[in-house]
Amino acid sequence: MKVGCVFSQDDYASKEKPLKNAAEIPYGISIIATILKVNRHDTRLFVFCPVSPVEEILEGYIRTERPRLFCLSAVSSQFLYIEKVARIIKKIDPSIFVILGGHHASLAPENAIQSPNLDAICIGEGDFAIQELAVQIEKGEKVTQISGLWIKDKTTECIEKNPTRPFLQELETLPFIDRTMWEPWILFRDEQASILVGRGCPFKCTYCSNHAIAKLSEGTFVRFRPPHDLVGEIKYVSEQYPNLRKFYLEVETIGAYITKAKELFRAIADYNGSREEKLTFSMNLAVHSAFMRNREDVREFFSYCRDANVVNLNIGLESGSERMRKEILRRPRYTNKELVEFAAIAKEFGITISLYVLMGLPTETPKDFAETVQAVRDINPNEVSLSIFYPYIGTDLYNISKEYAPDVDLDPRAERTKAVLNIPTFPRWRIRLEYVLFWYKAFRGNWPLFKIFSYMVKAYISPHENLQRAYRFLIKKSRFLYRLKNLVTKNSVTITGKSAAIFHGERALVSERLA
Repeated sequence: MKVGCVFSQDDYASKEKPLKNAAEIPYGISIIATILKVNRHDTRLFVFCPVSPVEEILEGYIRTERPRLFCLSAVSSQFLYIEKVARIIKKIDPSIFVILGGHHASLAPENAIQSPNLDAICIGEGDFAIQELAVQIEKGEKVTQISGLWIKDKTTECIEKNPTRPFLQELETLPFIDRTMWEPWILFRDEQASILVGRGCPFKCTYCSNHAIAKLSEGTFVRFRPPHDLVGEIKYVSEQYPNLRKFYLEVETIGAYITKAKELFRAIADYNGSREEKLTFSMNLAVHSAFMRNREDVREFFSYCRDANVVNLNIGLESGSERMRKEILRRPRYTNKELVEFAAIAKEFGITISLYVLMGLPTETPKDFAETVQAVRDINPNEVSLSIFYPYIGTDLYNISKEYAPDVDLDPRAERTKAVLNIPTFPRWRIRLEYVLFWYKAFRGNWPLFKIFSYMVKAYISPHENLQRAYRFLIKKSRFLYRLKNLVTKNSVTITGKSAAIFHGERALVSERLA
């Protein structure tokens, strides 16, 4: 049976190839498409961005290939766009079964299922629910009684609400994702790739979807792949793409179980030791006071990182204000001093630090943000992913945002680049101003001025779609600007869109995205 899968990308590399590199491949849709392909379904992937000719592409595929199932995915900020894709599919061929998964379906199911263009939604992990769905459709059976799915009855318009599935515990039972399906949509295929390490997060930060997703199903939420399985995929991808040298190990925090992390590092070090050309690795780590309590243990951790050739760690500072972290974000406990010390130890071992930073939060003041800027200056990271807070449906901070700012503007075009809360203590105009000035205030004296200025320009144009298109056009057409852009970023470790979002809300749902 022929099956179509759709993924959408806002921050696109180009119209024809929206994904910059293979590190931007999302795992949920990839695993599902791979499972369908392994089960001998002719599966086709599509990656759309705001300027994609969606109807033209889909009409050509549907008229020629006659698919019977389409799998879509949407975070809340992408739901309107993906719903439009579903509408186009139904317009071309109303008989196609269309299912939606991902964050919005899981945490706002009553809203998602109301779409007249969806036949079903998937709540929670949909790895094997879609396999069952495909079997029923292929056999021409009535779609019914599939755990994890809410299914519309076309005759009665009633909704069959099946219970969710337990969290999959044996992640090694999942196939290695088929990356060849993504190749037509990737600009730089050999630049960087990512490997899924585990699913779930032990922390309950208010802005992240994990605390809500953890309540959807039974079973252990925080899970890691066995080291032999993960290293097996690294080897598999390396053989498939022999020019690839950089890997991103995708996990909410590698420190969730430090013993497992050390086992993983040993396995990676053994594999890297067998290679002539070594691979480099980056990953996320949530630093907290308990982790920093014993400095010898911290140094031992870094020695394992160094042996495995881990060159960068992404750390969530989020806010430099301890009040904001404790009262609003409910982050694991850590002090700015501990993060500064952690970064200093990392540099001793030749490991760079990248930071995730949030601003424009409920109750935040310019003074709070000034503490954030000072913390960034003290840490002096290699790179920063700066985001303006966007309240994602299903998170605790979404409800808190409505309490402090009833006129929350949820325009999806404002995601992480425009101020959506109109808070008296930190008005929108001031948030936008500080968003642009951040790069000068945080890095003056540490970065070259031309690099600071380039980041400020990018921050200024980021919420303006027309300026973004002009920027991409100029970079594509001007060899000088292209070289200048590379010069600015050549010493920076990439923080991918998926990875950056791990600490920034609903896109933390890496493994649960159905797409």
